[in-house]
Amino acid sequence: MSVILETTDDLLIATTEIRHLKNTIQALREEMERVRFDKDEAVSVAVSESNKEIQQLRATAIALRDELERLRFDKTQSVQSVKKDGRDEANQLHLTIQSVRAEMDDVKFEYEDRIEQLQREARDDAKQLHKTIQTLRDEIDAIKSA
Repeated sequence: MSVILETTDDLLIATTEIRHLKNTIQALREEMERVRFDKDEAVSVAVSESNKEIQQLRATAIALRDELERLRFDKTQSVQSVKKDGRDEANQLHLTIQSVRAEMDDVKFEYEDRIEQLQREARDDAKQLHKTIQTLRDEIDAIKSA
């Protein structure tokens, strides 16, 4: 009987040990599943955060690209405006120069005419004085001869 008891005890111990091992295996499987789930969840969170960051970076890149385009457009507009203002100012200056030249020519011709008129008047006055002198000489000569 002792052999049967010993075998039964060994069998009971083996059965208990098998049950404990099965329980340990089940616990390890559950722990492994929990770790796998936690790892998958961590990966999912990391992927989600990475996708959010990628979206933010894309939005930032688009905003920067739009800002750059706006700045380029503004710069082009400014350059065109400055060029137009320069052309307008140059045209205005050309018109002013033409106007001043025309006015200067008018003044020049006016003074040339006035100088000619004064020269004519001076010649006429000189002729008149010469005639008066000649008349007076003729009168003096007539008085002397009489």
